[in-house]
Amino acid sequence: MLQESPPNSPISPLLPPLSSPFPKTGRLPLKKSHRRSSISSVPQGIYLGLELDFNNSDNEKVEYAICSHDGCYTTDYEVSSVDVSDIPTKRERVAKVTQVVLDNISLYSIAQNYKIQAIGIGAHLTNGQDIKNVLFDSPSLASRLWLEFDALPFIIKTKGKSVDERASSAVRKTVVGISPQVPGSIPRISVGYRHEVEVDLNGMIKLVDLSHYEQTVHPATWKVISSIANEVKYRKIRASFFNATPQGGGVAIMRHALIRLCRLMGLDIHWFVVKPKPEVFDITKRKFHNVLQGVSSSDVCLTENDKQMFIDWSNNNAERFWSDEEGPIKTSDVIIIDDPQVCGIIPQIKKLNPTCKIIYRSHIEICADLIRQNPTGPQAETWNFLWGFISQADLFVSHPIQNFVPDNVPREKVVLLPACTDPLDGLNKELKLSELSYYKLIYNRLSTDQCGIEIDFHRPYIVQVARFDPSKGIPLVVHSFKLFRDKLKEAGWSQEKTPSLIICGAGSIDDPDGTPIFEQTHELLIMPEYADIADDVSVVRLPPCDQIFNTILRCAHVALQLSTREGFEVKVTEALAKGIPVIAFKAGGIPLQIKHGETGFLADIGDTEQVADYLFTLFNDEELYQKMSKKAIESLNEQYFTVFQTLNWLYLINRFAKERRKEMGEDIEISKQVPYGNNKWVKELWAEQYNYEEEMKKTASTNNPDIEKKSLDEMVSHPISSIYNSSFNEA
Repeated sequence: MLQESPPNSPISPLLPPLSSPFPKTGRLPLKKSHRRSSISSVPQGIYLGLELDFNNSDNEKVEYAICSHDGCYTTDYEVSSVDVSDIPTKRERVAKVTQVVLDNISLYSIAQNYKIQAIGIGAHLTNGQDIKNVLFDSPSLASRLWLEFDALPFIIKTKGKSVDERASSAVRKTVVGISPQVPGSIPRISVGYRHEVEVDLNGMIKLVDLSHYEQTVHPATWKVISSIANEVKYRKIRASFFNATPQGGGVAIMRHALIRLCRLMGLDIHWFVVKPKPEVFDITKRKFHNVLQGVSSSDVCLTENDKQMFIDWSNNNAERFWSDEEGPIKTSDVIIIDDPQVCGIIPQIKKLNPTCKIIYRSHIEICADLIRQNPTGPQAETWNFLWGFISQADLFVSHPIQNFVPDNVPREKVVLLPACTDPLDGLNKELKLSELSYYKLIYNRLSTDQCGIEIDFHRPYIVQVARFDPSKGIPLVVHSFKLFRDKLKEAGWSQEKTPSLIICGAGSIDDPDGTPIFEQTHELLIMPEYADIADDVSVVRLPPCDQIFNTILRCAHVALQLSTREGFEVKVTEALAKGIPVIAFKAGGIPLQIKHGETGFLADIGDTEQVADYLFTLFNDEELYQKMSKKAIESLNEQYFTVFQTLNWLYLINRFAKERRKEMGEDIEISKQVPYGNNKWVKELWAEQYNYEEEMKKTASTNNPDIEKKSLDEMVSHPISSIYNSSFNEA
């Protein structure tokens, strides 16, 4: 084992001196390794256990232990102490100790060329709540590990007499919660009793503090959500979300973030998923989703057998998992049906809990025009079947596009709410250059394995991040890239500067189209007309590692979103948040996200020549590109991020729960509220009630004298947009 260098001596030109000149035991190697490796090698992923002991009776030293684990067994450890005799307060002591520990962890990972995937923090605190508050309150050690080290922080209850024993216990328990087969911080998705999604392993993983979310919005926004959350908590209101799958797709991404925030706020909000059944998912994807979006062939129709299978499956899920006296159907004040795949349980809810308020959220592009034009066609057949369930809901939540709402939905039941993304999760948080390099290496390993293509990240590239789905226009992406490359060739571009193309996405258990579309894309690239670009097109199905998607999108030159049908694409929001101009078709809700000519370009659906022209412009007009990149970040809007979206949901939950309880005879005074429905945005319902615009103007007037002239949308700008673009600019 390598020996440690003397304290404060330089270890190598690349490494800083040791910051912890205190006695150590153990063998944690803090010296640069002499192991030789390829420049393209992926750093080894490891896991750490960390135990801090503030229970020393003399109060002069704080002992800590770090235990290293490679996923199979323990490899290294260190036990040390930090002298805190000259530090008066507990908070300052914790700050010094944690900084020393973090410095050593950083030094260890650099010296040994390790990527720390997760760290289990031992929560063995025996001398009172005061130290626990100091250790885990904002800015907590856990959130620093996530935001500064890109390591998943686990809070582990440990037992043992010594700190090294407890650190070893913490890391062993941490490894159980990780998916080690793929490099990257990928926690296991936990679906527990009654098929409840246990977000962040039921709170064992702690990514961020409540204060981090507070910093992502205007103070007036935070004031409103805090007020509503306090009322929900005071009245002990319970709400439950239901959808098809805990992972894969925008619904799952949004719910993980929403439940995470609600848990930090101490709210009784839950999320349940159905038991998967492949033959039913084949129906819900190809005969519900694809048919309603108008991307299936005309001969695809819903049969009576399909309908009965869906009804039986829905009833079985409700009866088996959720219908008991303590289950979510009978105990919830409000239930949100988050996609059409679970709308079949609505009759069971009405039967078992007649007073429960039901909100249906329509998250796909329903082609109301196709239903209107052909009342006996496949779209009408599917919609009329689903409407038999959905019509029993109290509210219909839609993306803000008129054509997404079929004619038979009463407009007095319709409110509008766009999709959102989370600024602090792995998809969007800032990544350091070393982390970007790591995830690029991981991407190339996956790309080499799946399609034999290694992307040269020294050259610019174009990316489309999307599921492999008929509506995502992937053949049009390939054709647009071919036309664009032809234009570059005519313009005399050299090979070293010629961009490549990345098409990537993740899978989902409820999506049977993923594998066929993935295979069809590879078949497309072996056709003779694409022979000259095939070696520069990487097509990869990625594992559910958010930071890989973050990296690939953050470091792209241009993002494409050539969906022919689209509800509301959060990947467009995520690209713009990172300063990446987006070229997209004028499909669904996308025109609401892109300002044509300012943050990207909108092309007519199917017009690949137009897309190629826009690509050529962005690669040849550097001044325009920089303006678009800057404008993309500046134009961010709070309503497309987690806190604002959660505020909308909490408002609806609180409002409907109070109405329910009043109907049940509870003495509740309900203040005057803006009538819902009639295609109002949800924000319009609460903004007036909570004097939101006045609060915004009051807070901003000192810094912005023109605030009185601004609309609500203009005022709800995103104040922390700088966190998205710093890594991009460095890269």
